[in-house]
Amino acid sequence: MKKLSILTTLFLFVFLFQAELTHAQFDEDLFSFMKEYLSNDEASQVERAKSSIGKAENMNTSIRAEDKKIEKYFKKKKKKKAEKKAVDVKILRIKQALYYDKAYTLIYNVYSEKIAECKFYFDADEAKVYNLIEGASSDVSGAKAKIKIYRKVSPKDLKKKHPYSKLKSDLSSGINSEILAINKLIQAYSIFIDQESKKQMEDEEKRVWNNSVSENSVISFQTYLDEYSNGKYASQARMKINSLQAEEARIAEEELERQRSLAGSIVFEVQIAASRKQLPKGRLAKFYRATNDIKTKHYDNWYKYSVGEFETYEGAKAFIKKIRVRGAFVVAYKNDQKIDIVEAISVN
Repeated sequence: MKKLSILTTLFLFVFLFQAELTHAQFDEDLFSFMKEYLSNDEASQVERAKSSIGKAENMNTSIRAEDKKIEKYFKKKKKKKAEKKAVDVKILRIKQALYYDKAYTLIYNVYSEKIAECKFYFDADEAKVYNLIEGASSDVSGAKAKIKIYRKVSPKDLKKKHPYSKLKSDLSSGINSEILAINKLIQAYSIFIDQESKKQMEDEEKRVWNNSVSENSVISFQTYLDEYSNGKYASQARMKINSLQAEEARIAEEELERQRSLAGSIVFEVQIAASRKQLPKGRLAKFYRATNDIKTKHYDNWYKYSVGEFETYEGAKAFIKKIRVRGAFVVAYKNDQKIDIVEAISVN
């Protein structure tokens, strides 16, 4: 995006009519930024303003010539005579200033109306623009007051009541205030233009944040912080990470405690038979001769018969090979309650 030259802006504060009004060197800055945003009608009004500026610039040759004529009188400090001789150049400078005033008033009005149509997404931007507009309005009011003094002044008054040096200073100050006002309007419009990219960036940040919230994990919130360490939701992201990490630590501690509790009371046995009805010892002896060592458990409407008692799954598995009971398999119990064999193995 094109920006106003800082040097140009500073120049506006110090520029005075020491010799002549010469605005051509920075007038382009008043037009170049805005021209791509203007309608045909607005561009036409700006062209009229440029024409008026051209008329003002064309007067510089005559002003230089008149200044040359009266220079000797001011050098000799013949004040009254010098002021009388300066009437013609005073008239020229007033006429030139009025051309500039007409031009800058046109530009100011076009840009003001352009900004009045703008809508802002951000309150802070709107406040900045409001302050710039107020400042521009104040600058223009001050400028008009200074130029008005000379708008209908008579040649007689120019001789006696309006010293040449003050006239130059007043007109210079007035015109430069108008330029400064236009500069402020351009700054205001640039804020409007910039807000679109700001909104896109804000929308993208919100999308990343919403994804983080949806996933709700330490990794997702850290991903947000990696992109927006000072973002709109950064403090919330850090709080979420702290909360999730604390929850993860709590769950891990509970799981560790649960596993410790399980590991201390898990028993592995070898199941050799199961039946809906209780089996007599004679029938059980066909599976395992040492019937006194067979333990009976009843659950899920089944009678389960197992032998052995081992601290490890491996020990129970080895016992199966030793007894050679067809279909025997390892089961796990905790406090006489059957538990999942996979969980028991992992804990054990």
